[in-house]
Amino acid sequence: MKTINIIYHLARADFLERTRRYSFLIMLGLVMWLGYAAASGQMIMRIYPDYTGEPNSAWVGTLMALTVTFFLGWFGFYLIKGSVARDYDTGVGQIMATTPLTRPLYMIGKWLSNFAVLGVLILILMAAGILMNLLIGTPLDLWALLAPLVIIALPCMALIAAFAVLFESIGWLRGGFGNVVYFLAFLLLVIPAIETPAYVPLLDVLGFRLIGDSVARAAQAIYPESSGAFTFTITVLDNPKIFPFPGIAWTPDVVLWRSVIFFLGMSTAVLSSVFFDRFNPSRLLPLKKQTEPKPQPASFIEAIASPNPEPVEGHLTPLPATRPVFRFDALFIAELKLLLKGQRWWWYALAAGLAIAQFTNEPEITHILLVVSWLWPILLLSGVGSRESRHNTRQMVFSAPRPVLTQLPAAWLSAFTLIALTGSGAFVKFLALGDTHSLLAWLTGAAFIPSLALTFGILTGSSKTFEIVFVVWMYLILQRVPTLDFVGITPNSPWQTYLGLSIVLLTVSVLARQWQIKSR
Repeated sequence: MKTINIIYHLARADFLERTRRYSFLIMLGLVMWLGYAAASGQMIMRIYPDYTGEPNSAWVGTLMALTVTFFLGWFGFYLIKGSVARDYDTGVGQIMATTPLTRPLYMIGKWLSNFAVLGVLILILMAAGILMNLLIGTPLDLWALLAPLVIIALPCMALIAAFAVLFESIGWLRGGFGNVVYFLAFLLLVIPAIETPAYVPLLDVLGFRLIGDSVARAAQAIYPESSGAFTFTITVLDNPKIFPFPGIAWTPDVVLWRSVIFFLGMSTAVLSSVFFDRFNPSRLLPLKKQTEPKPQPASFIEAIASPNPEPVEGHLTPLPATRPVFRFDALFIAELKLLLKGQRWWWYALAAGLAIAQFTNEPEITHILLVVSWLWPILLLSGVGSRESRHNTRQMVFSAPRPVLTQLPAAWLSAFTLIALTGSGAFVKFLALGDTHSLLAWLTGAAFIPSLALTFGILTGSSKTFEIVFVVWMYLILQRVPTLDFVGITPNSPWQTYLGLSIVLLTVSVLARQWQIKSR
């Protein structure tokens, strides 16, 4: 009973702290948008090319479940990840390390708090599903509506919550690199369930195959010729062929295997305690070899520390009579060095290779490589605007003369320079081809990305928000969503809109930084 009480209070405190953060409100807004997108028909399940289900309770519940497992499973990870790192940063972890709290109990508590946060978001989607069902006007069947969310979505969220704990227990996955690894790993998590010739429950964590097979059988019952693949897309169908969807057959085997996925998440959380260092500072960074101090000649410090100090003559360097001249170029170079600090030779080699590949490929491939190249420095760009808060250097930066008019433009220009260099191959390619549309889109993207990074960094004081939004945005661009395309990968790219939005973001950054300077 004492163990359960410890886990409960640990999870409860962490859950309450998490739900009071701005990032939770951002994810809440994203979930509400997902519910609206599903309700308005922007997200659809279909059998290729144009077979889709009748919107009843079973269809709405299944659509909501797939929306949760795909989007919330993908990006909810970034919302819940960071609780262990926060205990490191605030020193709370070192306090807990002095208590009898064991590593498995600590990890279980963190897993439960992660699961609770994702569970609250699912409850909101349940309410949205009920409202959507009522607006459609079909009879409300609560079991058919809620069963997919409970049986499919909740076990998936349990495993995602455990992955967040596991990544935080491994030092090299705790930061931004782990965020990128998870983004790619999630894509690989979907492939086995789709590619296997038969349904394999343990490989179908998202429930994609379970739902897809049920939808395909319902479509073939009415349209025997519908032998296409199941797809879940963000699109609008013109004159779709409708078929009744009775829902998923909840056999004991299906429920049992989904329960196994839930307990697999719990087991993963316990397993992560093996890698957890229990806030041992000696394991955070490799210890440097201690070298013997070299004997130093007599100095001013030794002179005053001796038992009978002798008077030492000291001379102060006089300050110049004239005020030093401000040099923006020196500040810009300093910001650029800070942006690129710590990168190894292979980072520059890969960035250069991508730039060369942009120039040597066909225009269609060049656009795709440009998106990849602009994703490559994401961990560097995410620090723009938030570096002062993350490293607690606000007092020094804000005390400089006119930081809004000097430091802020230098930070933006350094990010713009990085984006321009990583996409330089595409710029030269479009210039050589005389492709005005692509050139204007390139310039817009090169201005919009630093503006977005700067605004998110200043408003949130964290790098995580930009990393999440930017990765999702670039993924949707690769999926050729025209309204989000500021790169020019689609013919109808609204680059003019994003050029104006860049100016709006910069204005918001200036106003927010001025407010921060006055309030701190």
